[in-house]
Amino acid sequence: MKKGSLSYEAIQSMLLEKMHERGCSTVSVTLCRYVSNSIFRMMKDLGYKEYCKEGASKVLNTYLSQKGANQYYSDLKTTIRRMDDLLDGTWKERHGQRRRQFSLARDQIGVIEDYCSFCESAGRKPGTIAIKKYATSWFLYEMTGIGCSSIDCMTRDMVARACIKVTDHNLWGEIRVFLKYLSEKGVLLADYSTVVPHYRKPYVIPSVYSEEEVLQIENSIDLESATGKRDYAMLLLASRMGLRSGDIVNLRIQDIDFDSGTIDFIQQKTNTSQHLLLLEDVRKAIQDYIASRPVSKESRIFLTACAPYGPISTGSIRYAMRKHISKAGISTAGRKKGPHSMRSSMASSMVNDSVPYETVRRILGHSSENAIKHYARIDIERLRPYCLIPPLPTGPFRDFLGLRKEG
Repeated sequence: MKKGSLSYEAIQSMLLEKMHERGCSTVSVTLCRYVSNSIFRMMKDLGYKEYCKEGASKVLNTYLSQKGANQYYSDLKTTIRRMDDLLDGTWKERHGQRRRQFSLARDQIGVIEDYCSFCESAGRKPGTIAIKKYATSWFLYEMTGIGCSSIDCMTRDMVARACIKVTDHNLWGEIRVFLKYLSEKGVLLADYSTVVPHYRKPYVIPSVYSEEEVLQIENSIDLESATGKRDYAMLLLASRMGLRSGDIVNLRIQDIDFDSGTIDFIQQKTNTSQHLLLLEDVRKAIQDYIASRPVSKESRIFLTACAPYGPISTGSIRYAMRKHISKAGISTAGRKKGPHSMRSSMASSMVNDSVPYETVRRILGHSSENAIKHYARIDIERLRPYCLIPPLPTGPFRDFLGLRKEG
């Protein structure tokens, strides 16, 4: 075996084992096996008897020149990158931790653990707690770096200086909540949360598609195949019912009462119950898919297209959406192509049809009453009457523009 190479069986075995260790889904592992087998076949066609970076690079370049940069090219590129990392022994550094690790004093670790326990008891989800732990760890690490080795020594000036060193400004809000907590619990004698700078995220207008474009996407789906029926039902749940991709993935057969025409489920994002009337087109699409889906004891409705038949992932929905939008020939310039764009499109259509904001909020399942303001910003027809005509420039500003006074 040459240096810098491994047998195809060995590199694939290592890759699949690593993916299992990371907790990847069965779907992801199966896809990885399929893609890696394709890579090995192409490398053999190019004359390579073992896996090496040179051969893998040629495979990528050959595929790119023949097929172009499509979704499968991205899958090839990702799988090759992972195998190259295993070959170089750099998997741990690249894939072991997505976030920085901070060396903290024992009392700092204790305070963070107490704070995370408090957040957990308040009902915060594990993902949210992980972000809070990361933000507070980074903050206390920077405090140590500027000479504050103990929380008792914290000053307003130190807080301000440490926040500046936390370059991910999205975390400033978490630091502010953490300092407020320390003040309320008596760990700090003063409330330093007011020292933390405020950062407003840039506002992004939701990606929306017109009713005509959504209909065009729906009509592009082949309803003769089981996969097409599945994709069509998922698309309607997003575009007609406004369901999030996570809720579509977890939707179970028992969540739907076809006789009364209702859906009842627990929203994954908010952990709150949602009760919706089932539109006739959506009901028929789901029933058509269930009648043709693979035989399985799985209670979740939507299954993978290939054996072993298991529940799909949100990535499957995103891939299906991109595929059908492309097939419909719709320009996506400046717009996202995932299932959430269908949810945004439905919300935008309802708002522009003068449906009350509160009704839209309830249908979408937003727990916060302020959430619908996100969609109110694109209520173009209602905003149009409030458009102001700018006055003509006068005085120094007119002179600055080089305009002459009329008359």
